[in-house]
Amino acid sequence: MTLGLTMAGCMDSRLESIDRELSSAIRQQWTQSVGHESEDDPQPVPEQDALARASRTTDQPVAPTNNPRSADLPARPARKDTSADRQDIPTPEMRLNLDAQAVTMNLPDALAYAVAHAREYRSRKEELFISAISLLTERHLWGPRLFETLTTGFAGTPEGGDYDQAMSIVHQLGVRQKLPYGGEVSAKALTNLVTMLHDATGGDGQDASIVLSAQIPLLRGSGVVAQESLIQAERDLVYAARSFERYRREFLLNIASQYYDLLRQQAQVSNLQRQLKSFDWLNARIAALAKAGRQPYFEVQRAQQQVLFARNNLLNARESYETQLDAFKLQLGMPVNQPLKIEPSEITIPEPALDMDRSMEVALAGRLDLQTIRDQVDDAQRQVRVARDQLQADLNLTGNMTFNTDAGKTHSGVDFDLGDSTYSLQLELGAPWDRKAEQLAYRKSLIDLERAHRSALLKRDQVIQDVRRAIRQIEQARFTLTLQLRNIEVASKRLRGVVLRLRSLGPRDFIEAEGDLLEAQNLRDSAVRDLRVNILTYLLNTGQLRMGPTGQWLPPAQLTSPATQPADTQPTTQPAATQP
Repeated sequence: MTLGLTMAGCMDSRLESIDRELSSAIRQQWTQSVGHESEDDPQPVPEQDALARASRTTDQPVAPTNNPRSADLPARPARKDTSADRQDIPTPEMRLNLDAQAVTMNLPDALAYAVAHAREYRSRKEELFISAISLLTERHLWGPRLFETLTTGFAGTPEGGDYDQAMSIVHQLGVRQKLPYGGEVSAKALTNLVTMLHDATGGDGQDASIVLSAQIPLLRGSGVVAQESLIQAERDLVYAARSFERYRREFLLNIASQYYDLLRQQAQVSNLQRQLKSFDWLNARIAALAKAGRQPYFEVQRAQQQVLFARNNLLNARESYETQLDAFKLQLGMPVNQPLKIEPSEITIPEPALDMDRSMEVALAGRLDLQTIRDQVDDAQRQVRVARDQLQADLNLTGNMTFNTDAGKTHSGVDFDLGDSTYSLQLELGAPWDRKAEQLAYRKSLIDLERAHRSALLKRDQVIQDVRRAIRQIEQARFTLTLQLRNIEVASKRLRGVVLRLRSLGPRDFIEAEGDLLEAQNLRDSAVRDLRVNILTYLLNTGQLRMGPTGQWLPPAQLTSPATQPADTQPTTQPAATQP
């Protein structure tokens, strides 16, 4: 038991040491490449989830299945829908306020919570972690590697009805090291102890030797191509850091988009509540006029229908909001049954100046995914060089130097005698007669290079397309917002005019004016959402969206003046800046 606990403790300490080394490698590569604002990530190496370690059926040959019979299923019929029962059944409006322990979140809170708990975010961080593991593995293979073996054996020869038996113990300790331009050198020490059993003399012996060896390629596999695996592993970690940083920015945009969608739906629920109150007033007003004989009774029924339609639309909107709120909780990594209240954001999103040519220049220079695919063209060119190298002949230089102990002594210990030492030097030439597989690999590398070039050109055009679309969408949302603000003003005046003449016009004109006002308000709220999201999309597509280590949005310094840096609760955007 004590030995098991000791070994477990040693394994835990080794894992902690590896995690520290991985953390250092990730921070170094991230800081040097893309992590200017994210280098202070409090947890660059993800911790192991306790839930992932728990398992109930690991060692069972058959996993248990819970599948009750139909007679044991818990579903029961609902109560009859009576008026008394309906008073006990909470409506969607009541469910929104049932739990007083709801968590209140604005956009910064949601981003911080998502960075700490989102499952997808954790998975993407683990991909960076895995890339760092691959790099450290490759670095280890290129560093000095110790090895040690201990071999014990028995041997015997039957002779004259008796046996001469011997026990031998061979201990070998050494180190090997790859060379930067191909080949490997190693040094090892061997100790051989032989003890004779059932021997009249009872003799035994001991000797030792030191072996130095080297194998160096002179043609195929020599030069910088020998470091290809290490070079690619180093570059892969840079790519992984870029990919994760790009994902973090997209993650910020996705969370912000869902957050502003919820705000838009909140506003639509408020608009429908206002419309319902308006139709309730209309219903009471038309009923009073019909009772006085100034409106026909069918107009009362028309007003009652609008109340029912408005109430149904309100319930549908609330249900849609709750459904999207649950999806937002999943995105954040929050338990779905946790009550959540979304409050308006206090982040001001300034509008950038939209210069098409300048924006494309910034995007082509700063997009991390575009930089990676350009670097992958260099990788493909390097692979062509490596494949071409494999077409050469083999010319390998092999050398060995063995220092032995004095052969004339039975127990020589560490008494090395240069006279008993040996050395060897070999030069081996392998003619390149059969290089069919290598020729095919070389041809494939040329195709991969051409494909990499095409992918880089396609990605460049896609980046330009993203920028152009983002600019058009900002302009469209800005125009729609201005248009709908004017539309709300016109619809409100029209509705007030209809109210003043309701006695002579009837409910139809009121219903139409109220519907137009609702549509204008909803379009205005959608335009506010679209403008905010499209500005963030523009910053993402131009490579200018930045996210801090805990999820906070870091706007470009030239986009915001010191006066606009504090939090602002207004839903409108700031005047245009002078920088893209």
